[in-house]
Amino acid sequence: MYREKESKKITELYGKLIQAVRFIIVGFINTIVSLIIYYILIALHIDYNTATVVGYIGSSVLGYFLNRIWVFQTKKISSKNSLIKYYIVYGTALLLNLCCMHFWIQTCCIDKRIAPILTLCITIPYNFTLSKLWVFQDKKEEGLDR
Repeated sequence: MYREKESKKITELYGKLIQAVRFIIVGFINTIVSLIIYYILIALHIDYNTATVVGYIGSSVLGYFLNRIWVFQTKKISSKNSLIKYYIVYGTALLLNLCCMHFWIQTCCIDKRIAPILTLCITIPYNFTLSKLWVFQDKKEEGLDR
C-alpha cells in the first residue's frame, strides 16, 4: 500500500514536470515568434508599444492551441470557454507586459531591445500559473465532475 502511494506521487510529480517542460517549450516558441515580430517592427522604427502588441497578437493563436492540446491536454474543456479565459489571461499579460516595458524603458532607461527579455521574467510565471489553474483546468480535476 505504501509503495502504491509513493508510486502514485512519483507519477504525479513526473506528470507535473513534463507539463512544466512542455509549457517552457511552447513559451519559448511563442517568445521567439513574438520577439521576431517585435524586433522587425523596431527595426522599421515602429513604436515599441505597437511592436509589443503586434508581437503578442502574432503569437497568441499558436500559443492557445499548443497549450490546450499539448501542454495541458484538455480536450474535454469547452473550446469557447477556454478560448475566452485564455484571451483574458493573455490580454492582462499584455497589459502587464506594456507596463513593464514602460517601466524598464522610460523609468530605468533600459534599452528597448533588452526590456522585453526582462519582462519575460514576470510574464512567464504569470501566464503559466493562470493557464494551469484557470484557463485549462479540467472540471474533473477541480472536483466539479459534471
